[in-house]
Amino acid sequence: MKYRLARDLTLSITIITATLLSGCGGSGGDGGGTTPAPVTPPTAKCAGATLDSGASCVTLDSRDAIVYKPAGEIKGIALFLHGAPGTPKKVSSIFNAKSITADKQLLSVSPQGSNNFWGWESLNDGESTSVKDVKFIEKLFTQLRADNNISNDKVYVFGYSAGGFMAYKLACHIPEQITAIVSLAGQFRGDFTHCSTSTPVTLHHFHSPADTDVPMSGRRTGNIESVANTLTHWRDINGCDEASNTVNNSGVISTSTGTETQTWQNCNRDISFSEMDSVSHEASYDDAILRQIYSPIFN
Repeated sequence: MKYRLARDLTLSITIITATLLSGCGGSGGDGGGTTPAPVTPPTAKCAGATLDSGASCVTLDSRDAIVYKPAGEIKGIALFLHGAPGTPKKVSSIFNAKSITADKQLLSVSPQGSNNFWGWESLNDGESTSVKDVKFIEKLFTQLRADNNISNDKVYVFGYSAGGFMAYKLACHIPEQITAIVSLAGQFRGDFTHCSTSTPVTLHHFHSPADTDVPMSGRRTGNIESVANTLTHWRDINGCDEASNTVNNSGVISTSTGTETQTWQNCNRDISFSEMDSVSHEASYDDAILRQIYSPIFN
């Protein structure tokens, strides 16, 4: 009888202990042998988009900018200005900012614009409120140079569509801070009387007669000047001759038959215009061919 009571008591204690251990996840703490699911780290994002390999994000005045930093010495800054609608990641992709960073040792930065409709405050109207993006970009340059110990003052501006509008505005307001501009399908906006600079800037403009969104002839809506008037304004600033040279280049998209590039002579700073055959505004541009054509800006 004593043996049976002792055996029953021992069995009860064993059952209770096992139940308690099971409720606590077992003595090994593994939830009864179940392996916890691995924790997936959050995906890094910048300006609302997933960051690609090698990219980082900086924030200034509540605006994000995608940055690519070269491995070695930084030989200047490449600024990429998006269209409208557009994103920093899209314009980085159009010009292949990552490749430019690696090949030219430039710190590439693609910031967000401030204007929801136009992308940037790119209109040249003489109003003090319309230069806030100019001031933001100047401040961004200052921060990037300080954070990355950049002493080289070379700055290359790449603008697509509305980003091209903004590139021309920078050439009006801070030309002494700009080495060269590449504008793809985006010309001057506003009144040339509000762009009275006499400081020359190296310039390469790409456009196509097939562009109906931002026509080469300009557009009254948005005060968009024609490509011809835009180039004439900067040819005067740069002191170019009327004479020019023309060469034929490859098409910048797979279905284009070619690109005719005109470069004016005896300019204080070079000015070129590349007329792209049969290229719509939104197109799958070949960044390598684009760069092959505008590469003289790096000389």
